[in-house]
Amino acid sequence: MRLLFVHDRIGWFGGVEQNVFDSAGALRERGHTCLLAHGPEARNPADWARAFDRSFPAAELYPEGAPDDARPLARLIEDLAPDLLYLHKVPVAALGPWPVRTVRMVHDHDLTCPRRHKYFLWNGRICDHPAGWRCWLDGAFLVRRRGGGLPLGFEGIGPKLRHMRRNWELDALLVGSRAMRAELLMNGAPAERVHVVPPAVRWTAPEAVTPPAREPVILYVGQLIRGKGVDLLLEAAAGLERPWRLLLAGDGNARPALEAQARDLGIADRVEFLGFVPHERLGGLYARCRVAAVPSRWPEPFGMVGVEAMAHARPVAAFAAGGIPDWCAHGETGLLAPPGDIAALRDALDRLLGDELLAHRLGQAGRERALREFRFDRLVDRLETFLQQRQAA
Repeated sequence: MRLLFVHDRIGWFGGVEQNVFDSAGALRERGHTCLLAHGPEARNPADWARAFDRSFPAAELYPEGAPDDARPLARLIEDLAPDLLYLHKVPVAALGPWPVRTVRMVHDHDLTCPRRHKYFLWNGRICDHPAGWRCWLDGAFLVRRRGGGLPLGFEGIGPKLRHMRRNWELDALLVGSRAMRAELLMNGAPAERVHVVPPAVRWTAPEAVTPPAREPVILYVGQLIRGKGVDLLLEAAAGLERPWRLLLAGDGNARPALEAQARDLGIADRVEFLGFVPHERLGGLYARCRVAAVPSRWPEPFGMVGVEAMAHARPVAAFAAGGIPDWCAHGETGLLAPPGDIAALRDALDRLLGDELLAHRLGQAGRERALREFRFDRLVDRLETFLQQRQAA
């Protein structure tokens, strides 16, 4: 296949870019040609772009004026002659229609929530309604402004909804979990065009693992942002009666507030903010912990970090938010709490910290499931097969 990936950034930013990089690299290893049309934002672009045969700036992906060497997507499609257009995060101008089959990977809630978070601003609870009039009550008409002037502006919800629904006209939409599929269908996406294909992201599984650590250590891996719910984890941990320590591997704009919260709760001496940890060092952290926590406030589109924890034979304590139940089976590979239920998350942590046999049993079952269902090569198999079928349809 000859694939043209389209993404509004070029470089390392987060999980979306990891998925784009890993899937393109793996497909190239299998003999496919992977090209990239990208927008202006860049972080170490040369390193990231090595996953592709060639990369090109695309005019539609530059909201504030394209550089001289940027070409319109229509021209790129004509010149590069791809068999398939593979969209990721893109503005509405990049949706076409184009004279080639077009598939989009839906990485988050951009197509179903004008605020993009899918939880309510005022109480943090997950929204289980279709986009519509309720969005006005939750402030979805507010937008952040960059540069000088006022930090917030106003934008009509109607145009946002029309832009989101333009995606229903694409040939296919890929989502990472059953929950994401249900969310798109609830918002009017045609059922025959929405397909569950978990994201192809490389993760490491050691050949041999140690049992969950005897020390009562909880590990969180991920960004320190509000949607990840680390504040809920701190509150849950503060109520634990047995000894514990919490390692937070990651960084983000919520870190100062989380450090202050730990001080206010009187637990700062038991919480270690590690900052960004390179992927190759995570294995040592998993070896140190008894349980991995995934306390997401927003409905995770999938939550690959939990699969990696399972691959290291670590049981997961998590909120059953979004796609998390697709890989974490309650009582089998981890313990799930209702979304946002801090007391239930505390109970799950308490059980795993206090019962070494339970932690070991769930950790082993989780490792077996991760290796059986979510190994990287199998995820790439599913993506490759789907894209080939779309090309031939």
